[in-house]
Amino acid sequence: MKTIRLLGVWVCLLLGLAIANLALRTPPPLPANAPADQFSAGRAMADVRAIGRKPHPIGSNEIVRVRDHLLSRVNGLGLEVLVRPGEGVREAAKWSPRSVAVGAVQNIVATLPGADRDAPAVLVMSHYDTVHNSPGAADDSAGMAAALEIARALKAGPTPARDVIFLFTDGEEPGLLGAEAFFARDPLREHVGVVVNMEARGDAGRAAMFQTGSDSGDLVRLYAGAAHQPTANSLAAAVYARMPNDTDFTHALRKGLPGLNFAFIDDQLAYHTPLATPEHLNQGSLQNLGDQALPAVRALAMGAALPSKSPDLIYSDVLARVLVAYPVNIGWAILAAAGVLILFTGFRALRGKAVNFVEILRGIAGFLLLSAGAILALHLAGRLIGIVDQQRYYAMLGQFNLLLPGAGILLIGVCLTTLILQARGGGRIWISLVGLAAGGACSLVGGFDPIGLGLGVAVVVLAWLSLGKGVGVFGAWLGALLVVLGLAVTVQALLPGGSVMLAWPLLAASLAAALVMAVGGTRDRRVAWVLTLAVALIAIAVVAQLGAWGAWTFAGVGLQEPAVLAAFAILAAPALLPLAFDFAAYRWAPVFAGVAVAAGIGLLAYAGLGDGGPARPQLAEASHLADLSTGTAWRVSPQPRLDPWSRVVLSDNDAKPVRQAYPPLYREPVWMAPTAVLPVERPVLSIDRAGDRLLVRAVPTAGAEVLTLRLRPSIDLSQPRLNGRPIALPTQAGEWTSLSYHAPDPNGVTLSFTARPAGKVDVAVIEIRDGWPRGVSAIPAKPAGLMGSGYSDKTIVLDRGALSWPAYVEAAPE
Repeated sequence: MKTIRLLGVWVCLLLGLAIANLALRTPPPLPANAPADQFSAGRAMADVRAIGRKPHPIGSNEIVRVRDHLLSRVNGLGLEVLVRPGEGVREAAKWSPRSVAVGAVQNIVATLPGADRDAPAVLVMSHYDTVHNSPGAADDSAGMAAALEIARALKAGPTPARDVIFLFTDGEEPGLLGAEAFFARDPLREHVGVVVNMEARGDAGRAAMFQTGSDSGDLVRLYAGAAHQPTANSLAAAVYARMPNDTDFTHALRKGLPGLNFAFIDDQLAYHTPLATPEHLNQGSLQNLGDQALPAVRALAMGAALPSKSPDLIYSDVLARVLVAYPVNIGWAILAAAGVLILFTGFRALRGKAVNFVEILRGIAGFLLLSAGAILALHLAGRLIGIVDQQRYYAMLGQFNLLLPGAGILLIGVCLTTLILQARGGGRIWISLVGLAAGGACSLVGGFDPIGLGLGVAVVVLAWLSLGKGVGVFGAWLGALLVVLGLAVTVQALLPGGSVMLAWPLLAASLAAALVMAVGGTRDRRVAWVLTLAVALIAIAVVAQLGAWGAWTFAGVGLQEPAVLAAFAILAAPALLPLAFDFAAYRWAPVFAGVAVAAGIGLLAYAGLGDGGPARPQLAEASHLADLSTGTAWRVSPQPRLDPWSRVVLSDNDAKPVRQAYPPLYREPVWMAPTAVLPVERPVLSIDRAGDRLLVRAVPTAGAEVLTLRLRPSIDLSQPRLNGRPIALPTQAGEWTSLSYHAPDPNGVTLSFTARPAGKVDVAVIEIRDGWPRGVSAIPAKPAGLMGSGYSDKTIVLDRGALSWPAYVEAAPE
């Protein structure tokens, strides 16, 4: 028993985290000769390799090749194929109220006919464009390849009950343009009854069903019963619905369509970067995506009717093996059961004088201290790592495999230290000093941080409320359970889908506490061993489930705020608490906890100071800017810091790069250095007035991928139109308004506004073209530790114009 007292908490932690790691692993990819009715990543990879060879943004020459490949494949599958040209619009957002994106899109629609052609169809959606500097093997070649493999598997089986439409959208990356064009204006949208979308934000990890529409209870039940090794939880869906992130699925939701949105999100260093090659893609991630999406699509396609709208459920996978889903009232029942167990434990403990009310109150304060300390530790780590821009963000993505274990080990050390102090008493003064120092240190990077300082003050207050005198295990345990119960009830009331991550660990820990109180104190060693084993198994199960949830959540948002991982440590603490209190009795327990804290800090520091390399390259960007209005040329880099390669490229003819703004192209300072003026084609820009309408027209040159018009009027303009059609494009006197047209019409783009008062307008036309201009001096190859981003290695052409006009006077009637 002594060994268990010393090592029990560590054994449970290691076993639980090991099980969590196994649950996060992707399945082996099935080979190309797998049975025809199964999804095979081996077969799908042939399409990934064909599609994801090079970057293929909307409007590029390379996307024409990808489009031809898609058309050839769906025709070869015998599907009904249509190319649906249209115009997609991304309206101005709150953070950029006068910036609109438009694109000439060519969506591809391929239909597998069903027995009832009039029944609402299943729409399987993915996008076939990429960002400018990424081949996009994951985002979204994997989604397209999965869709083609799903189509093949369905075609090999019986005729579905309804049509299955495969929509490959164009222009997703610049603003969901293809999806907007389809769901807003394509008549075929009226035939759609449910949507399954496939995406990626990285090129590894398990695929998760992370978003549904509202009132999707029956749809989630269908997914739970059909998907192989499902990964999903209602908290992710509830939180994602409140985040600004969007996918093509967003436009389906805006039309009130139900659906399932899938993505894998690990190894995000390959997200929107040149690293996203077919060779780098984890084929197990592709297999896992298909293993979940194909059965769901098949169940929807073969069903006599699509799932009807029904109240949303609370749901989660259990270690990626099975999905448990239940109504909100069952969620309340789970919390009620946990509450009854906690009351039973408290009643028996108070009656048996194992605890008193003061100890329970101090236990509450102690658990709040543990929570505040855990959050503060990782919040400080995030502040000191200092992810203040995209360049730093991608540098830290390269260190992800150090950041996650470093954060986890630090949390273990901080939580165990707090529990040891609770059990032994003392430590008020030095904990207060550490808390204030950590809270103040949060303001060392990024300016004053009220959150960090507030957490530091909270640590001080809670230390004086909870420490100074030892608390028994039941005082600490009941305090922890009551805090989590209060949080769970609050979340259940305000955000029911989010309660799953609190209710399950709470119920398990409450059950363990009730078992100990009901059976504890026995002199029968066999019963004691069984009880200890039961508590340990419960702790292992809780750590495993929370570890899997926590790792997935940290992959999604952990770099922006590492403290998110603290929530999972806090929720695991009640199940581990009796084992931790046993460990606290060991003489050298503080040393072990201190070593964990030091090891976590060391890993995080090493990750924060780490450099890139061939396996985890960092971002670099250098482009040629030709300003035809001034007859000058520049080499530019918008990245905040110049790497050696970019500095060499920008220092053409020994020019020294300097940071400066260059409106209207760059409103914030960028690195710029003059370079030789080279001949480039000039886009046509004309500004005119016809009656009371201001006309701004631009005709792109051949090969332009993006054409942007920026205008700054001296008066507010009204009634904007794009190529004669109304468009929401707000203007403001004295401020720049921007319209970016992707894959612009060779015949040109015309913006018009009503402008009756006298005024003036400054206009700039900006073109993005692939590659450096002809005649450029040799550009050195990027070293293995760098990868291009944004508009790197492209030519930017800028021209300007202006027009003044008198007030419009309407002609008097004759």
